Amino acid sequence: MIFIGGVGPRRKKLESHPRICSNCGLSQAYLVRTDNYLSLFFIPILRIRKGQPFVECERCGHVTDESGQVHAPGTDLLAISCHRCGEILEKHFRYCPHCGAEL
Repeated sequence: MIFIGGVGPRRKKLESHPRICSNCGLSQAYLVRTDNYLSLFFIPILRIRKGQPFVECERCGHVTDESGQVHAPGTDLLAISCHRCGEILEKHFRYCPHCGAEL
């Protein structure tokens, strides 16, 4: 007998009414959460890890937490911005990869 299973992410929209995006100004931002589920034959069976809620714009992809702090694209880490060039960086960076400034 062969079983096909694994752990994978599933996104859940936590609110039905959109918010106004702080980046593009359109009301296409929703509070969402990414949870990890154990799946068996591609059917989610059991939630393994509950993710943190965040606000994501469906139009421009801008991601913030509920208080409005910007997140780095593709990460769960809060971002910081470079004081010299203004680029958004991950919090653990010591130097800006864009301009070389020490953070």
